[in-house]
Amino acid sequence: MSEAMTKTGSPGRPAGRDSDKVRADLLKAAEEHFLSRDFKAVSLRQIAETAGVNGAMVNYYFGGKQGLYMAMVDDLFKSLDQSLEQLGEGSKFTVAQFSQSYSRILCDNPWWPNFMVREVLFGEGETRNAIVDKFSSSVAPMLLQSIEQEISDGNYRQDLDPKLALLSLMSMTIFPFLAKPLVEQILGLSLDQDAVEKMSTHTTQLFFAGVEDASSDERANNKGDQT
Repeated sequence: MSEAMTKTGSPGRPAGRDSDKVRADLLKAAEEHFLSRDFKAVSLRQIAETAGVNGAMVNYYFGGKQGLYMAMVDDLFKSLDQSLEQLGEGSKFTVAQFSQSYSRILCDNPWWPNFMVREVLFGEGETRNAIVDKFSSSVAPMLLQSIEQEISDGNYRQDLDPKLALLSLMSMTIFPFLAKPLVEQILGLSLDQDAVEKMSTHTTQLFFAGVEDASSDERANNKGDQT
């Protein structure tokens, strides 16, 4: 067996750190292409050229374009999950924490909302299902649980539909980033960190004004008057 075969295990297969670098370069190239264009518009040749490797490496590491795409999606959600894990202990966090932290994530990753809309609304089959499954197993259940707990504790209105409340909060949080050109040109708002912090505070105040149980505040005030 030749020395080259001993190091690589098979012809054309990178060894050791080179192998890790090739895989990382392919994922980085995939992000560059897939985040700006839809799945069908990107070719293996384009990804391989951007990564500076042979096109066969995509098949070797990921089993093809679909496998590379799924690996990229996994990495994207892992980075988002890591950010969301900082919201609170375990799977619990408040609406205010979510709005503030998720707005920061969107500010740092402005491509994310448009990527989600493009792939979910216009994607097909396994590609679209992968995005939906990832999102439905991370952000959505955590936030829904938080809203349901607030209703159970009497802090939110008892007639409140938690799923509709979740939809409203997500819409208010994400839409400004989807409509960024309109927000900046028509309203003259720049979605930088300072503006995003202010917008997050406004969003949560508006949300609370619609969902909080006014009677609980009255009971608290009456109790305070009696002491």
